[in-house]
Amino acid sequence: QIDFDLSLTDVEPEYNRLQGEVELLKTLSHINIVGFLGTSLYKHVVSIFMEYIPGGSIASILHRFGPLPERVLALYTHQILEGVAYLHLNRVIHRDLKGNNVMLMPTGVIKLIDFGCARRLSCLNYTASNSGDLLKSVHGTPYWMAPEVINETGYGRKSDIWSVGCTVFEMATGKPPLAHMDKMAALFYIGAQRGLMPSLPDGFSDNAKDFVNICLTSDQGLRPSADQLLKHSFIPKNETDVSSWETQKKKRCGHPQGRCG
Repeated sequence: QIDFDLSLTDVEPEYNRLQGEVELLKTLSHINIVGFLGTSLYKHVVSIFMEYIPGGSIASILHRFGPLPERVLALYTHQILEGVAYLHLNRVIHRDLKGNNVMLMPTGVIKLIDFGCARRLSCLNYTASNSGDLLKSVHGTPYWMAPEVINETGYGRKSDIWSVGCTVFEMATGKPPLAHMDKMAALFYIGAQRGLMPSLPDGFSDNAKDFVNICLTSDQGLRPSADQLLKHSFIPKNETDVSSWETQKKKRCGHPQGRCG
C-alpha cells in the first residue's frame, strides 16, 4: 500500500501514473516473478494487489538457518537468473535485488518481488548506445548497489547483474559483500572502484567463486548478461527437480518447510 501525501489536492494524476506502471507489470508472466493483479484507490491510499507468496524471503531463511550449501545455492541462483533474464528481455530492470526481495515458495520455487524501484526501459533496441538504456538515478540498497549506480553514471541491465552477484554472495555466506563496513564506507569503497570486491571463501568451488567475481566486475561493459550467466559452469545444466529436492529435505530435517539447509 502507498499512502499519498494528504496535502495533494488531486491524487488522480499520480494514481493514474502508478496504475499505468502496474498495468505494464501485469503483462509480465514468469514462474520466477511475482504476479501483479491490479490497483485500487480509496481516499489517499493506493493498494497494489499481487500474487500471494506463502514462503519466507531468502534473507529470513539465512537469518534463521545460516548460509546455503553450494548445491542449493546453484539451484536458487539458476532461478534468480531466469527471472532476471525475463525482466531484462521485457525491458524491465528490478533495481533492488537482494535477499529480502527473493522469496522461496514451500515448493522450492524462487520468486522475485518488490518492484518498487523497477522501471521499464525506454530504449527498445538492444544494440543502441548505452545512453538510451540507462537511467541516471540512485535506487537500491547500499551493499547490493553497483558502482555506476552509486556514481550516478547510469543504471541499466548490468546493474542488476552486480546485485545478483551480491545476492549469491549473501546466500553463500549469510551476509552481502562488505557487510563488515559501515554503509557509507561501503558506498565509498564500491563507488571509488579502487579495491577488489571480496571473493567467496574457501570451501566453495572455483566455478562458484568465478561466477560471483564476474558479476562483481566494476566495469559494467565487461559484466556478462543474465543470458550469458545462465550458460556459466556454476549453473546446473541438468537440474534436479527442485520440488523433489525439497521433499527429501523435509524428510531429513523434520522442519515443516524443510529449511535446515
